[in-house]
Amino acid sequence: MLTGLGELMISEVKAFLFGIFAGLVGCYRGLTVKGGPKGVGDAVNETVVYAFICLFVINVVMTAIGVRVLVKH
Repeated sequence: MLTGLGELMISEVKAFLFGIFAGLVGCYRGLTVKGGPKGVGDAVNETVVYAFICLFVINVVMTAIGVRVLVKH
């Protein structure tokens, strides 16, 4: 078998963190928007960029942690 319990746990933690951080970024940018309709459009674009960067960093960090943990076993 190519995957085991360790890979499953890492992927579950990553999915949880992705959901939490994407939701938090979206909520924060949505609740602090100013400037009417143009501000909403700008906030949506910023949310996409910030969420992408945040999720990329989380993915790199969690993958590095997962590789270290799984290699030890």
